[in-house]
Amino acid sequence: MILGRNLLQMQICKAWLLILAICVATVHADEPSAWQKEVAPILQQHCYRCHGPEKQESRVRLDTLSGDLFNDRAAAEIWHEVLNVLNSAEMPPEDEPPLSEEDLATLTTQIRAQLQAADEANSGTEGRVVMRRLNRSEYQNTMQDLIGIDMDYARDLPPDAISSDGFTNNGQSLQMSAIQLEYYLANARRALDRAIVLGEAPQVTQQEWTESNLDDWLGKAVRTNRLQRSQEFLATMRDEYPEEGEFLIRVTVAAEIQPGQGFPLLEVSLGYRPDTEVLMREFDLIEITGTDEQTFEFRGRLEEFPLPVRGQGKYPGLVVRVRNRFDDLSERPAEQKVDNKRMYPDEPALAAIVVRKVEFAGPIFAEWPPATHRRILYASPLRESDEAAYSEEVLRRFMTRAYRRPVRDDELQKIMAFLTAIRPEFPSYEEALIEALSLVLIRPEFLYLVEPAGDEQRRIDNWELASRMSYFLWSTMPDQELLELAAEGTLSDPRTRALQVQRMLHHPYSSRFVEQFAEQWLKLKNMDSVAVQRELYPDFDERLRADMRGETIAYLRHLIDRNHNVDQLLQSEFTMLNGRLARHYGIEGVMGETFRRVELTQENQRGGLLGQASFLLANSTGADSHAIRRAVWIRDRLLNDPPAPPPPDVPSLEESTPNFHELSVRQQLEVHRQKPACASCHRDLDAWGIALENYDATGRWRDEVRRVRDGKTVSLPVESTGELPGGVVLTGAAALREHLVAAHQQQAARSLVSRLLTYALGRRVERADEAAILELSEQLAQNKLGIRDLINELVSSDPFNTK
Repeated sequence: MILGRNLLQMQICKAWLLILAICVATVHADEPSAWQKEVAPILQQHCYRCHGPEKQESRVRLDTLSGDLFNDRAAAEIWHEVLNVLNSAEMPPEDEPPLSEEDLATLTTQIRAQLQAADEANSGTEGRVVMRRLNRSEYQNTMQDLIGIDMDYARDLPPDAISSDGFTNNGQSLQMSAIQLEYYLANARRALDRAIVLGEAPQVTQQEWTESNLDDWLGKAVRTNRLQRSQEFLATMRDEYPEEGEFLIRVTVAAEIQPGQGFPLLEVSLGYRPDTEVLMREFDLIEITGTDEQTFEFRGRLEEFPLPVRGQGKYPGLVVRVRNRFDDLSERPAEQKVDNKRMYPDEPALAAIVVRKVEFAGPIFAEWPPATHRRILYASPLRESDEAAYSEEVLRRFMTRAYRRPVRDDELQKIMAFLTAIRPEFPSYEEALIEALSLVLIRPEFLYLVEPAGDEQRRIDNWELASRMSYFLWSTMPDQELLELAAEGTLSDPRTRALQVQRMLHHPYSSRFVEQFAEQWLKLKNMDSVAVQRELYPDFDERLRADMRGETIAYLRHLIDRNHNVDQLLQSEFTMLNGRLARHYGIEGVMGETFRRVELTQENQRGGLLGQASFLLANSTGADSHAIRRAVWIRDRLLNDPPAPPPPDVPSLEESTPNFHELSVRQQLEVHRQKPACASCHRDLDAWGIALENYDATGRWRDEVRRVRDGKTVSLPVESTGELPGGVVLTGAAALREHLVAAHQQQAARSLVSRLLTYALGRRVERADEAAILELSEQLAQNKLGIRDLINELVSSDPFNTK
């Protein structure tokens, strides 16, 4: 056994060295000779005063910025931005002398020519090896699909780094450490130990309850079969319960629902009471919309749930708990005693769940060994007649799935040699095989999306295309259909590829793409760090926060499913609501937990992303709106034109303005713009956020601003009028949405394309991607493409199909 562990440790070191060795790239070119002669003098005359040694507006310094656009990619990106602001006449600013037509033509012509020359030169030379580690979500999904065991694979892994674009799948940001490799190995062993079984089939425990059999429990809830918000059903297994394997809980219920009540929410959980606390893990809530008797099934792995220690604790046993989680936030009735029994009076305004029966079975399996075992250790006469030949075929099948391509003979023989060396150290074949398969699961071919480098750029092959598509749209490995098409060499056929994109978007796995892209592109996680001031917003709770996120994700899902145009991101006549969020917005007639399309009227003051509470809360202080954060979000996330960060030495408004809390936001920002260091940025920024001042910190519409000062609430009128450069006056959210559609739809389209391509490729977009971005952006802005069409066209684009 010691020999086997030592050999595996050596293989870990080799895997680590291989990961380090193949993360290398080089690009070669010469310094453009005309740069210093023609460009530098104009820059010195017009630009260095604000972007030179003494001052760096927007943190851009041009006098030391490399003109080697061939070798310096970072410099090339900045020069690309310089070209954009010159073309849009944003620079020089209004208070500086303008460029002459001749100087402007010289600058733009030279910069554009050098950028194009660098693109052409780099397009035919050796590029960086595309090697991106699976992030936590991708690793979780891939391991679950590969092994077939439902467990928390990412539990011990460090958080994924967030790139400057806001994404967690950027190859340059996803680092690897030696200790992380050890965690991957422990995960692999843990999963394979559960997938590959030893010995005879275990005994199955089956229990059934028609009423609660446990009353010694924490909390004020009453045990009963009829559940509103103050009751629960508890069923315990004191001695006979399994501790490993898959289990099944069946709950048979009926519902009592009156018109206008909303729908009850069934919550089922499993766990135990150690002493003064309750440790339970809940399944997802189920909304019950009908009154007929129904049976719901809940499955899981016992190892992933809280389990009591046998023979210890005051409250032994494994407990199934059933509750109704619907709550209209009205005042709860007081507890009563009838015949010396605790009870709560009926609440006619609340729907009820009536539990008919609860069943438990575990561990469950259709046959033994279970499917997870048979998927790896397939049935074959070779198992008994030729263990080596059988092992080779087992490894070939597993490695082909794990590597997401046909395994090479030299790769197979390395793992086979390891298995042969350690086989005598283990009492069973299965245990030795687990070690060999664990080695496969820490190899870079599994942990990374590896596309072998070459001297020339090339089209990716069908296997590489299958992985790119599956990790883009599903965040997991290709399924059998994609792999079969890759093996046939037909996946790259345009018609076949387009049909697969549509199939993948219809698949439930595509929800991962929608959720993760929305979360990261729109920075929805920022909501979680906002502490809402309950004194001002007493009705706010964590379920409402989750609903805010749910609206935005459901909205993007709907835009994709219905192939809406990009302008619907900016302005629309509908949104996606459930009952709780609709009540928060003051919109009547929506009930239940499920998000659905709700048509809006002008009075609703919603529509598009800017009327959604997720964005409004995430860019607030938790006590009030924050005009600058909201403005920065619009410029950054919607328009891909982020303003420069503030200088580090600028004092906050609170520090510099004695009567800060007595001023409206517009007045506060007027004071801020009087500071020279702040004026240049805020004149292009403030109006974007001021227009949204009618939305409070939680996204509700308001006509006055409430602030708490020294324990007292102060009310001020809302001022939502601001002026953009060029004299564009925006008054209120509706005017802002109309302005975005009229003047910035092309920019919003380009932003969406760039962000989507960044997410799809797992890297920042570069100059070489410009042609594809421009073409797709123009079609999207002109409504020639819907958002679903865009996804298909992106998968067909040169950047997506080029190594």
